Amino acid sequence: MSADGPALLVVDDNDDNRYTLTRRLEREGYSNLTTATNGAEALVFLQSKPFNLVLLDMMMPGMNGDEVLKAIKDNPDTRDIPVVMISADTDIEKISQCIELGADDYLPKPFNPAILRARVTAALRKSSLRALENEYLARIEQDKARSESLLQNVLPPEIAARLRNGANNIADYFGEATVIFADVVGFGRITARMKPYEIVACLNRLFSEFDKVAEDVGVEKIKTIGDNYMAVVGVPTVRSGHARIAVKLALDLVAAAERLRVQLPVPFPIRVGVHTGPVMAGVIGTRRFAYDVWGDTVNIASRVESASKAGHVLVSSTTAQAAGGDYQFDGPHKVETKEQRVIETFFASRRA
Repeated sequence: MSADGPALLVVDDNDDNRYTLTRRLEREGYSNLTTATNGAEALVFLQSKPFNLVLLDMMMPGMNGDEVLKAIKDNPDTRDIPVVMISADTDIEKISQCIELGADDYLPKPFNPAILRARVTAALRKSSLRALENEYLARIEQDKARSESLLQNVLPPEIAARLRNGANNIADYFGEATVIFADVVGFGRITARMKPYEIVACLNRLFSEFDKVAEDVGVEKIKTIGDNYMAVVGVPTVRSGHARIAVKLALDLVAAAERLRVQLPVPFPIRVGVHTGPVMAGVIGTRRFAYDVWGDTVNIASRVESASKAGHVLVSSTTAQAAGGDYQFDGPHKVETKEQRVIETFFASRRA
C-alpha cells in the first residue's frame, strides 16, 4: 500500500458512472485512484502498477466485466487483487457467476454511500489480509528452503530424504564398505604459535579442498574432528568397487594437501589410512542431527591412519585385495589394533 493510501482501479465505460464513483470514493478519503474506460485498458493498468482493489463494471462493450475478471484471476500477478463487480443489473445468476469466477463482492447502481463505504472497506481489509498471508507463506517457504539447505549440508541426500518422509530411527548395516581417515601430521606442533583464527582458516581451506576431491569421485564425507577428516565409500548407498574408489580418493587427498603447501601460511602434511569391512551407519541426535558410521572397521581404519606416514596412504590387506591391480601396494607392514590383533598393511601408490 503506497503512501497515498490504497490504490483503487475504477473500470467503467460510462463517463458519468466513472465520475460519480470516483467522486464518492474521494469523499470517503480515497485519493489514489486510477480510471479505465474499458477492460483492455484496465488490464494494461494492472500490469503497470500494483492495485489494492478493482471496482469493475459488469456490462461493457468489447471485453465484458466477467471476461476482465477471468483475465485478472487467471494471471498469477493479479489473481490476489480483490474485485468488486458493479452493475445496475440485479440478475442473481450473473452476479453468482462473477462470484464463482473469483469476484469478492457486488456493488449495485445507483451507488449508496453507506453500502459503497462498507464494501470497499471490507474488500480492502481482505486485500490487506491476503498480503499478510502471502508474506507469511513466503517466509515459511524461505524458512523451509533454509532448513532443507541445512539438512542437505549436514546429512547425505538419501538420509535427508528418509527424514523428510517421516523416518524416525535411521540405522543401517552395510556388509562391506571402505573407511578413510586423513589426519594432519604434527598438527599440535605446527599450530602451537598460530592464532585460533589462523588455524581455523587453514583447516577450512584444507577441508574445503578435500570436500571438492571427495565430491569429484562421489564419496560421502562423514565428519571432521579437529584436524581429522573421515569419509566412507559404499555408505549410505551401496557401491561396487568401493575399495578401489577409496584408494583413489586417499591418494587424491594427499595430492590436494601437497598442492596447498604454497597457499597456506604453513604446510599441513597429511597421512591417510584406509580399511574395508562391515559397518553400521545411522542418524544420531533428535535436535541436532549427525550421520555417523561405527564398528570395528572404523576403529581399524583409524589405527591404520595412525600408523601411516606424512604424504603417504596406508591401507589394510583387506582393502589392497579388494582394490585390485589398479594400484601398487608396498609391504606388508604390521599394525596392531586396539584389540591387540596384528594386521598387515601396505603403502599404496599409483602405478607408473
